[in-house]
Amino acid sequence: MRRAAALAARGGFRVLPNPAVGCVLLRRGRNVGEGWHAAWGGPHAEAEALREAGVSARGATAYVTLEPCGHHGKTPPCADTLARAGVAEVVYAETDPNPSTSGRGPAALRAAGIRVRRAHADAATRALLARYRAHLRRRRPWVIAKWAMTLDGRQATDAGDSRWISGASSRAWAHAQLRARVDAIVVGAGTVRADDPALTDRSPAGRRPLRVVVCGRGALPRRARLLRDGGPTLLAAPDGWRGASGPGVLRCGRGPRVAPIRLLRSLYRRGIRRVLLEGGRSLLDSFLAARAVDQIAVFVAPKLAGSASRMAAARRAAEAEVLTDGEDLLVEAFLSPR
Repeated sequence: MRRAAALAARGGFRVLPNPAVGCVLLRRGRNVGEGWHAAWGGPHAEAEALREAGVSARGATAYVTLEPCGHHGKTPPCADTLARAGVAEVVYAETDPNPSTSGRGPAALRAAGIRVRRAHADAATRALLARYRAHLRRRRPWVIAKWAMTLDGRQATDAGDSRWISGASSRAWAHAQLRARVDAIVVGAGTVRADDPALTDRSPAGRRPLRVVVCGRGALPRRARLLRDGGPTLLAAPDGWRGASGPGVLRCGRGPRVAPIRLLRSLYRRGIRRVLLEGGRSLLDSFLAARAVDQIAVFVAPKLAGSASRMAAARRAAEAEVLTDGEDLLVEAFLSPR
């Protein structure tokens, strides 16, 4: 079980709001397969361990940090997958804190004739579920805020130019990795007016996350790409906004501004569970002030904007040592819940 917990910790920033889970399969005292939940929406730990074990899973004991799920979400129920593989016994350390699913997996396993027992959960195993438990209480999507900045902390020049702060490899990673792992991308209307982004997922899977534009007083350009390309788009506006109305508009804030928590709870009711917040600065500040950001991904570029009017004229740092692929430093972190 300690090995399973160590594997679960590898999920880190990629799995939330799903729980981090690890699984080890033992047969006759030998490790025949192991796995962990590596990315939100991807295969669960049990499926990965079974894939590695192959036919050796038959008659094995599965050690899992969290009870195998018994419901069909983005992946099939792990309890059914374990039963089909022919495991003889399942040992789990933690019950699922989600009341809508708790106990269903162990019950399905016992009904299939598989021995099931609860093991002791030590501090490391319990810590794996701390953020998952907090998220369940909030009843809103998990929010990842992403931005890029220069070494002197600038997200744009004095003239408002931000193309491009981060390098090509960083932008490709954000498009293909971050956007591929969310249900929705949220931006401010100012970002749409300034950059006219498409906000599409450019991963090989080609998913189309919902685009959400947070509007204030001003109208959006009618020729904006995300309004013309037919992709799923919502406008989030204050209750008094005089722009368009209808099923594509969420009213979620009194006065001149959208209330972040009201917006997130509206998205949650629509089935949105993971959100990427892409900017701009005032939108990010409002979400941070509302303590509505759970995770950050920040690209720090080796350049100084200073008084340059165009980002292309920013002064570059020489011989910078960075800790990620490409030319930028990527900082990922969790923010403490309220």
